[in-house]
Amino acid sequence: MKLPHVRQLGVLGLCLASVLICTFFGCGSPAASQPEEFRGLKWGAETSSVSGLSQIADEGNLALYEKSDEPLKMGEVGLEQVIYGFYKGRFYMGMVYFPAVGFKRIEEMLTRQLGPPAKPDNTPSKLIWDGDSVSVLLSVGDNSDQGRLVYIYKPIQLEVELKK
Repeated sequence: MKLPHVRQLGVLGLCLASVLICTFFGCGSPAASQPEEFRGLKWGAETSSVSGLSQIADEGNLALYEKSDEPLKMGEVGLEQVIYGFYKGRFYMGMVYFPAVGFKRIEEMLTRQLGPPAKPDNTPSKLIWDGDSVSVLLSVGDNSDQGRLVYIYKPIQLEVELKK
């Protein structure tokens, strides 16, 4: 199953989704701690410093990649796709797609790591951990068999929003 998520939303749609996450869901209680990296990759890392990247989409200063050596597991949950987002060659967004049945396990892992989440729509299907520099959104659609986990590094996301 390759790239259906990128094809459906497009690069611009993915970036708009990340803007909405930060703007509208970035409220509530702050995360107890926040990730300094996403799957071993530090925020702000240059694309040239990351081995195994394969570009899957781009638009202007935004580019999305997959890694050739990516383990498609998060704890015990099997993953469908892991995407790395770069703005002007710097890493700022990580997205993970997984079967919806793994939602609860991923929620438990993140709660242990980041503290209790905020529930922006007062629903258990959208959870956010909002730190000073990183926001994490875990969601599953009402009629979906797929979940999505998005990590956003806010300093670079602000540049995306302001088109710096």
